[in-house]
Parts: sequence; structure tokens; C-alpha cells
Amino acid sequence: MSEYINRVDHPYDRKFYAGIEKVTSSLMYVLKGKGWAMSSEANPATYERDDRYDNNGYQNLLIMTNTKSHYSGLSRTYTHLNVLIHSIGNVSDVEIRYEAITPLIKQFTSTRSDKEINAIFDAVEQEISR
Repeated sequence: MSEYINRVDHPYDRKFYAGIEKVTSSLMYVLKGKGWAMSSEANPATYERDDRYDNNGYQNLLIMTNTKSHYSGLSRTYTHLNVLIHSIGNVSDVEIRYEAITPLIKQFTSTRSDKEINAIFDAVEQEISR
């Protein structure tokens, strides 16, 4: 399972009205509280092309989590996240990419977990407003 999750068709995306430092620290706090361990931080331009990476005032950060293992019924599922932060001034656009892989006879991959990701976004919003 690669740490980097390629662009997905419908990523989770939310705008926060705070600078990159506040958003990053709030995200790290919330993710840690929800059991996610950070594996690395990187410049997203290392992995993909986007106009926001062209030295036009945006600050960008890619946070990758370690894989979490969940056992449900007859199978084990492995999940991980990529969090991309694009910030300019006091506005930060946060994109979360989710990937879950369930290896059975055939490997099943999912890129959606609405309840889990929306709970992360809501907690970050509360943390920022403190």
C-alpha cells in the first residue's frame, strides 16, 4: 500500500478561514485524537501538478498517515489518509483523500467514508474556532 493516494474523482474538500499553521496544528491534533499516526509530511508538488504549486503565494503541505488495520467480520481492512493543505493568507483549502483496501479472494478498494471524514472536518472546524 503506497503512502501517496493519487487524485480521486470526488475528494473530500473543505475551506477553513485560518492560516496554514493553525489549520495544520488543528488537523494534527484531531487526527491524533482519532487514532491516526502521521507517517510523513511533504510538498505535494513532489507527487502531482497543480497551479497552486507555482510560487504564486500559496503555501502547500501534504500529510500522509500510517495505515490503520480494522477487522470486520470475515476480513481485515487497511485504511490510510492523505491530507493536502493549500493556504493563501487566512484561507486554507483542505482536501482529504481516503483509501481503504480489503484483500479477500479479490482486492476491494474504497475511496469514500463520508461519516469518518466529515467528523474529522467538523472537529478541525471546532478546534480552529477555539
